[in-house]
Amino acid sequence: MRPPPLVYLLGAVSFLMDVASEMVYPLLPLFLGSLGAGAGVIGLVEGVAEATASLFKVVGGRLSDRLGRRRPFLLLGYGLPALFRPILALATSPWQVLLYRFLDRAGKGLRTAPRDALIAEGVPREALGRAYGLHRGLDTLGATLGPLLAFLLLPAVGMRGVFWLSAIPAFLASLLLLRLREAPSPPKALPPLRLARMGPGYRRFLLVSGLFTLALSSNAFLLLRLEDLGLSEGQVTLAYTLYNLAYALLAYPLGSLADRVGLRRVVALGYGLYALTYLGFALATSAPLALAFLLVYALYSAAFEGASRAYLATLVPEGEKASAIGLYHTLMGLLLLPASLLFGLLWQALGPGWAFGVGAGLALLALLLFLVDGRVRPPYAG
Repeated sequence: MRPPPLVYLLGAVSFLMDVASEMVYPLLPLFLGSLGAGAGVIGLVEGVAEATASLFKVVGGRLSDRLGRRRPFLLLGYGLPALFRPILALATSPWQVLLYRFLDRAGKGLRTAPRDALIAEGVPREALGRAYGLHRGLDTLGATLGPLLAFLLLPAVGMRGVFWLSAIPAFLASLLLLRLREAPSPPKALPPLRLARMGPGYRRFLLVSGLFTLALSSNAFLLLRLEDLGLSEGQVTLAYTLYNLAYALLAYPLGSLADRVGLRRVVALGYGLYALTYLGFALATSAPLALAFLLVYALYSAAFEGASRAYLATLVPEGEKASAIGLYHTLMGLLLLPASLLFGLLWQALGPGWAFGVGAGLALLALLLFLVDGRVRPPYAG
């Protein structure tokens, strides 16, 4: 069963927005440095940005459920980053870049849960893996194209020129959303958001996902490890581009596989592939071997990102889909800060082998906990 047109539309919107975002994101540290910002300020800007995105995910989801509408939050969430591009392009101080990143990530937070809920509500459960796999694939394809466009345009127009031009795909994404139609539900009063009402399957997956999130770290550490093993900066950039491309190409086939063999099985496969990747990076003694495990990491991303979202959609209550999805993403986003901090401290104190080894161990623990959870299985989850 092919995903409905809704998924292709939302995938195209995400593709365009990721082209716009990834044209900008790799240049931001350099741009902040040119404005006189040090490493501490750059870290503050990115920390505020990611915390904002995490916190706004539950806000967007809750308001969407309360109002019975998804489309306005998508229009706002995708429109804000496009509308406020001039703040970045005209910035003359770091605080203006911080303002832009806050508004940009607030938009991402507002749109994430309503968009995922819209897919869950518009796709039959037996096709959720394909739907989320297709969406993640198109999203990541945009993340692959964006840096390449920036690389090609930078010599001709400079950083500010790239920022201005990035507004074009962002506005196209917003315009494309005008084609989205939904049948809104009447506004309703919702009881306070409590985990006790979300069901045991949701709470169990939240626990497993929290443990697994502690095993996660920024992709920057993978790239740093590649450089540590002898790759040049240009080769590292190319390796990351190939990772994104492999992820984009594999996402839909693995989503289709999840629908056939069961979402739970592919989620478990993702946990295992992640543990294998980090174990490989812990033990790797040469760049070619680490590159091979980077491809395993692409396989993990393609298998897990779509299947885990689809699996989550089968666990959340019907009347509060966006709220439950938003709560999940907010909690996982907040856990990423201590996870990256732990990884960085282990790297600094004991070396990269220990850091990646601990990450692999935590991922294996999450896998074991997930596998023993056989008491609550939603329909079509495998």
